[in-house]
Amino acid sequence: MEFVSAHTIKLDKVENELDRFVLDFVRILERHAKYVIVSGYVAILFGRNRASEDVDAFVADFQDFPAFVAELHDQGYWILNEDSQQEAYRMLTDGLAIRIAKQGKWQPNFEIKFPKRDTDFYSLEHRVEVKLASGSVLVGSLELNIAFKLFLGSGKDIEDARFLYRLLRERLDAAKLGYFIGQLGVKKAYEEYLL
Repeated sequence: MEFVSAHTIKLDKVENELDRFVLDFVRILERHAKYVIVSGYVAILFGRNRASEDVDAFVADFQDFPAFVAELHDQGYWILNEDSQQEAYRMLTDGLAIRIAKQGKWQPNFEIKFPKRDTDFYSLEHRVEVKLASGSVLVGSLELNIAFKLFLGSGKDIEDARFLYRLLRERLDAAKLGYFIGQLGVKKAYEEYLL
């Protein structure tokens, strides 16, 4: 792992099937919207060995949602939870997520949402580029991701937070991590699980 800059990390890893799915999908997504990947896939991307059936992402909005859907179909993807393009977009504007997978498959899938909370918008504005051998993905602030995983609080989420914290501890912005721990009210979990 090489920290190229404050917002760019180069990973030297063998890309797995999930990585290839993500890289292929974001090549389409980035042509149509500003995006950021958050949550569990971030830990998997950095080497945590666990399965995941979905990849969570926020998008600022689509420049042209019909063009995005058309390219999805052309490239062999489908929206799992809504057949109508208009209804899929309405779901997004209503604060719900749409799920997108390769045609005829249910997983892995991308769960795409519009941002709602301040932390969602922060993730979109403070993205980190992670470069792999065959492409790049944009993930949210690592400090926020760790704190948010503690906030979610399931065993899997705590293990994701612990993995990222231990791996990146020397490179994390301690003040930023402390801020998000305070904002999300997870100081006790931080002290119990990460220290």
